[in-house]
Formats: sequence, C-alpha cells, structure tokens
Amino acid sequence: MNIKSLLIGSAAALVAVTGARAADAVMAPEPEPVEYVRVCDAYGNGFFYIPGTETCLQISGYVWYQVGTNNYDPNDFQTLPGIGGTAGEGWYKSVRARLNVDARSETEWGTLRSYIRLQADWNGSGSYAGLGGGDGPVGIDQAYIQLGGFMAGYSESFYADSKNGGPSNYGSHSWSGMYYNYHEVALIGYRFESNGFFGAISLEDDAMSGEGYMPDVVVKLGYGGGWGAVWAKVAYDESFDGTSYSVNPNLGVAGISDGGFAATLGAQFNIPNMPGSNLRVIGYYADGAHRFNVGSPSIFGPAGTSLYGGSEWSVLVSYNHQFSETLGASVAFQYFNDLYYAGTDLSRGTDAWAAELSVVWFPVSQFEVRGELRYDDIADNPQFPHADPDGTVSGFLRFTRYF
Repeated sequence: MNIKSLLIGSAAALVAVTGARAADAVMAPEPEPVEYVRVCDAYGNGFFYIPGTETCLQISGYVWYQVGTNNYDPNDFQTLPGIGGTAGEGWYKSVRARLNVDARSETEWGTLRSYIRLQADWNGSGSYAGLGGGDGPVGIDQAYIQLGGFMAGYSESFYADSKNGGPSNYGSHSWSGMYYNYHEVALIGYRFESNGFFGAISLEDDAMSGEGYMPDVVVKLGYGGGWGAVWAKVAYDESFDGTSYSVNPNLGVAGISDGGFAATLGAQFNIPNMPGSNLRVIGYYADGAHRFNVGSPSIFGPAGTSLYGGSEWSVLVSYNHQFSETLGASVAFQYFNDLYYAGTDLSRGTDAWAAELSVVWFPVSQFEVRGELRYDDIADNPQFPHADPDGTVSGFLRFTRYF
C-alpha cells in the first residue's frame, strides 16, 4: 500500500463518519411567524385590527383644564349664566378626562359598531360655595351599538345629535352651542343618508322609570350639499302634563294632559371660497317647558329655584369665520319669546336674549386653546322687581389635549 492509497482511504472513512453523525443531528423547529398589529385605514386615522380578528379598534379622547368665571349673585334674583359652571359670583376651575373606545367591522348588513365613552370631571376649586373638593368618579357617559343605520344604547337625543346630517346637530358653532336642548337618553333609532338627503327617527326613554309604556319620539329630515344644508325636526314628549314640575303651586292652571310637542327648522350656508366659514340660522318652537324645549336664560332666586323654563319661540343666528387652518372664531345671538314657567305650559309674556363670542386656536396639532364669553339677559318683569337689569356675563378659558 503506497501513500496515495492510504490518503484516499482515510478521506473516505472521514466522510462516512461525518455523514453518519449528520444523520443523527436534531433539527430545530421553524419559528412561527409573528402577527404584528396591523393598521386599519377603512374608518379613518387611529384604527388598528384587533389581532386574530377583522375588527378595527380606535382609542381616543382628551384631557382639558378650564378656568371659568361669571358674575351671578346667588343672593338675589338674577339671570342664571349660560356658561361658567355652578351658579355663583366669582371664578372656578375644572378638569375633565374622556376616553373613547370605538370598535367596527363590516357585515353584509353594513358596518357593525360599538362605542363606549368614559368620562370623569373634577370641579373642586372655586371662589364661591358649592364646589366640592373630591375627585370626580369615572363613569360611562355614553354607550351604544350601531348596525348600518340602526342604533341602540345611551347617547344624545336625536333631537340634539342623530350622528348624521352634519350641521343639523347641536346649536351654534361654540362648544356650549347656546340654548338648543342638549340631553342624553336611552334610545332605539334608525338613520339614513342618500344623494344628499338625510333623516333619522328614534324612540327615546321618557324618564318615567318604567311607569309609562309610551316612549318619546323624534323625527328629523334634511338635505345637504356643498352649498350648505337645510333640515327640520319634530319631537313628542309623551309624559309632559304641564303641571308636574311647577315651581309655583298657586298658579291654579290646568296643564295639558296629552304630551308636549317641539319643532325645529334650520339652515346653514357655506361662504364661497372660504373653507370652514358659514352662517347658521335655526328656529325653535315648543308648546311647553318640557324636555324638548330649547331652554333659555332663567331668573334664579336666593334658594337657587328656577322661575322660568324655556321659551315658546326662539331664533338662533351663528356665524363662524375660519381665518386659517389653526384659528377660527364665531359669534352668535339668540332671542327668546314668551318664556314659560319652569316645568309648565304656562307662559308669562317675558322675553330674553343671549349673545356669545368663541375663539379657537390650535398652536400645534391636537392641542386646543379655546375661549368663550356669553351675555344673558331677561326683559324686566314687574313680578320680579329685584331681578338684575344688567344681565349676566360668564365665560371660560380652556386648554385641551386631544389624542
């Protein structure tokens, strides 16, 4: 055997041994693919897919800090301030935290949505009595389900906001909206939009705690386009009798026994070549101071008792001017004709009016600085000679961080 044969044999043996050991090696399993959170762009910004589902989720909200003031004197008969928090003469501070949880998915019947709004308010510091010092509890401010146009849950009355129809919801352009009858109820409703037309109908809790079988009813119809929108609303309060909540037991008048009605006509006109600038005009009617009455400035006595409810007729005019993408301002005026006694269908021939100014500035994205100022006044009435003839001024400065 020569050296060449020896080398070839050794190499062959080495290859055989290495192959045998390789056949006995344990193979590591392939790692499973990681399912990262995916962005869902079907419903706008901020939505993502819940892992393992086709449901899109958005978490949003805001935190605000607010300083407000009003010149209402609780020791006399004076106009109650429209904004400014608790009735009193001085200033106050408040903080609000709000968290919105919005889940949506598509079905053969339309978008299936569930919405939860959690909120807590703190009003523990002010220069007048009545403000507590404790932390505000967190509660469910709204919660509802939507499937296509169907909606059921606890939210704003459709008379205030039906979640469709754009400018037909709320009142003026300010945060407070002037006097337009904002209230939240449990409801079942349906909404639609088609070729510029929009509408809604709802059956709403009558707040009778199970003592009545008939719900309140709200119907809205409107039409909108690039020029603006027009709309009409009607509402029926089945539990209103005109005397149940009278603050004056000596009135000696019989209230209506078949419920109360309210109606609204409104229009918004967009200003050409000025995006975001528009004029809004809304007229209100109610046949009593029931839950669909638009409300109004009220005279409050030393005991904090409201002597007036809403008015029979009211007209609201509001103009918003958008100076830039980050700066806007609005002015509004509202007139009230023939105020009712609170909780009754008895009018006393007294008129009132209110005016407001609102300025909104976004110095950076998602950070808002807002200031609002309002003046409320009620016409002189010989029944209340001590009423403040100068009206009431109230307002606030607020800083809000949205997310």
